[in-house]
Amino acid sequence: MNGEIETVRNLYGIEVKRCCASCQFKSIDYEGVRVCNQLGLKVQHKFKCSSWQMSYGLQKAGNAQGVVRHIITKKVVIE
Repeated sequence: MNGEIETVRNLYGIEVKRCCASCQFKSIDYEGVRVCNQLGLKVQHKFKCSSWQMSYGLQKAGNAQGVVRHIITKKVVIE
């Protein structure tokens, strides 16, 4: 796995970088360090491995379900 950033597209056509930052198995430990749950290693955000899976949130990116609300008034801004 070379140092180039590889991109893949989700079901809705959104480009996602294939790296630890977008992986389903990523977690942050109590010290604030990124950890791969699959490998059990402390990793950098650009780390790539063969067990990468797109995170659930990025799989749904571009789905266009939901609304945008104003943070204070809670009125719908975009439907």
